[in-house]
Amino acid sequence: MKKIILPIITVMLLFFISIVVFPRLPLSPSDDEKEDSRDSPADEQGTLKGYYFNGYIDIREPFEDFDEATTYMYYMNNHLKDYLNQSVMVQNTEQDEDFIHYFEQLDEPVRPVSFQNKYDLNNGEYVKVTFKGGIMETHPMKIGEVIDVEVVNSTE
Repeated sequence: MKKIILPIITVMLLFFISIVVFPRLPLSPSDDEKEDSRDSPADEQGTLKGYYFNGYIDIREPFEDFDEATTYMYYMNNHLKDYLNQSVMVQNTEQDEDFIHYFEQLDEPVRPVSFQNKYDLNNGEYVKVTFKGGIMETHPMKIGEVIDVEVVNSTE
């Protein structure tokens, strides 16, 4: 019996000593510490690269194959808005199926990001957009305040 009681008493004594000797560490930082330790979403800055079309940037790597790029430009110029609205307007015409099929078969899905275009951009230009304020998870996604837009050579 003494063999059991002695270890139990030792463990309890160590437990009480640890409570008294070691200060309690907070489990989570206070609100003031949280604000100081991270930037607010409005201060977050980021960049996106992709093709510009009608107020959207399609986030993707540039095409290297000319025929692939030409086909992509055709569908983005003529059918991007239809593709984005396809869930609202469901029509089963052969033309609709053609562009839906094209967009769905791409290696990288179309990921358009909407932004306020104050710049003189032409459809199909490959751009680098610097912004702050994060990316809103809407459909299509939207970015905060645009700081700079630069047309980049698609071979960079």
